[in-house]
Amino acid sequence: MTETAFDLDAIDALYREVFAPWIQDLGLRATEITDQGARFVLPENPALSREGGIVCGQAIAAAADTVAVLALAARNGRYRAMTTVDMASNFMRPLMAGDAEIGVTILSNGRRMATVRIDFWQADPAKIGATSTCVYAYLDG
Repeated sequence: MTETAFDLDAIDALYREVFAPWIQDLGLRATEITDQGARFVLPENPALSREGGIVCGQAIAAAADTVAVLALAARNGRYRAMTTVDMASNFMRPLMAGDAEIGVTILSNGRRMATVRIDFWQADPAKIGATSTCVYAYLDG
């Protein structure tokens, strides 16, 4: 674990403090912080699903952007103001009703920019449902 003041409770508090109410309605929950990133759960929520019980891509993209920022805050030991510079998402298989696991891997974290990969799956981490790569510019650097 990274030597920071950010534990799971601090991540959850930052989530409630910094993000818009509709992002908080996603119900994201941090489950692990590592040296390489973090893990989260996107809990089942019928409001995020489209026909057939498939989690909509917009919810997945919003969750990806959010957990990346939270993982970077944990790595940095503090929240840094940042803006998304680029985001690419790929949807390989549907995420169905039920909780989705999210793995965040920090690929680079420089003084002015950071790049993060976010993977979503259900039950089997080898069967990725969606993946995103996000690039951020720090506004305080």
